Amino acid sequence: MNSTDDSYAMTCSLPSSLEQTPISSLSAASSYSSLVNCDETISIHHEQQQQQHHHHHIERKIKKNDTKSDINNKMSNEYNNINKRTPYSTLLHRHINKLCSILEQPIEIHGQGSFPTLNIVSKDFLIQLRQAFHINHIDIRDIRLNGGAASYVLTNDKSFSYTDIDFIFRCDLSSESTWTQIKTIVCECLSQQILSSSCQSSFSPIIIQAAYVEKIVRIINPSNNDSWALISLYNINGQNIELKFVDRMKRQFQFSVDSFQILIDPLLDYYEHSLKYQQKSNKKQQYYNHEYRSSKNNRYLYRCPNISVECLYGSFDAALTHLNRRQIVTTSPEGIHGGGLLKYCLLLTRGYRPYDNGISSWQLEKLMCSRFFIDFADINEQEYKLLSYLSSHFSNDDSAKYRYLLQLSTIIERSTVCLMAHERNLTLTLISQLATEYYYRLYDEYNTYQITTAEVTVPNSITIDVIYHNELDEWKSLYTPLKPQSQLQQEEN
Repeated sequence: MNSTDDSYAMTCSLPSSLEQTPISSLSAASSYSSLVNCDETISIHHEQQQQQHHHHHIERKIKKNDTKSDINNKMSNEYNNINKRTPYSTLLHRHINKLCSILEQPIEIHGQGSFPTLNIVSKDFLIQLRQAFHINHIDIRDIRLNGGAASYVLTNDKSFSYTDIDFIFRCDLSSESTWTQIKTIVCECLSQQILSSSCQSSFSPIIIQAAYVEKIVRIINPSNNDSWALISLYNINGQNIELKFVDRMKRQFQFSVDSFQILIDPLLDYYEHSLKYQQKSNKKQQYYNHEYRSSKNNRYLYRCPNISVECLYGSFDAALTHLNRRQIVTTSPEGIHGGGLLKYCLLLTRGYRPYDNGISSWQLEKLMCSRFFIDFADINEQEYKLLSYLSSHFSNDDSAKYRYLLQLSTIIERSTVCLMAHERNLTLTLISQLATEYYYRLYDEYNTYQITTAEVTVPNSITIDVIYHNELDEWKSLYTPLKPQSQLQQEEN
């Protein structure tokens, strides 16, 4: 009994591993290995899921970066397009040199009767005006160069020419007393030019105005939101100095090629500093009796300023392209006083051609002709306007006047739709009479050259071979007008 109990106790005290049979141990090993393999597969699946999640995360980052780069590219492209459409730009060094040549060139202002001719340098005259306006408490916001002179500064065309020099003074003209004061100041500055030239006696502003001012215009039109004025100083060759004082103006340009305005205040400040330095150097030269270099050689002391230009057409690059390619482009031609018809024909005679920017040339011509005959309905008004335009833009060049009148006649004949037949014929007759007059002036001059100086060969500049016809680049031949019968009989006698 005791032995069996001891054996039972021994068997109970054996470890559990020894209690199991080989089969049970194999099953336990297999179950253990299956558990281990299961853990390994779980860990492998977990690692694969982490890798896939990491790859997805990287792909999302790449997509985000791509979208960000696309957005940045779009924003940069839009910014570049905005820059291309911007109306503002800055003059380059070569443009500044051309601008300085205009402002430093003396211009003759011719007086009526016995009044002397004044040699006015634009930069000095503008500085003098600006100082006088400041003393009299007239606020000038800025001074700008406008018109053909501004286009000359910007163009690459070496054959480009201009007539008037237009300066714009932006100021407040709400009070008529301010306008009266401006006229007085301009005449007083001209009077100082007379005193510095030859005459020792001073003249009243009214006398100066009658002697040197070709025209004064004052426009007040509340319906069109216009309030501006013009003082034109007379030059016998048509190169007038035009001072335009603008408070509000609805339309400040006719075509894109003349829509540039150059802000010249920084350049006037530069000239003023140079003048002060020159005066100081002259005083030192007199005191120390030394030779000092002129202000031109000391311009490095004052850095040449950045000069901005504004394009009222809207896009500076587009307008500059039109200017360099000689393209005629405008917007709302019916809003231009006179329709821009006279300027349009002038551009055609200078080699410009219409460019279709949404308005075809025949539509453009019809609108311009309609507005011209609305603004100048009477034949006497048309004659006065036409003669004044010829004298101001062609001076004494009868050949250019003849060509221009032929071009104008062609445009009016084919594009006028708002007049009765007899009204249109009156205008065409007026133009043909003026053209015939200029033609026979040239004919007489040509014969005079042939008779007096046989060795001199005069080019036949009055022959017109072709003239621009329409937007399809068709050309129309023009023939020389016949002499009147009365003139032929006088020559035979």
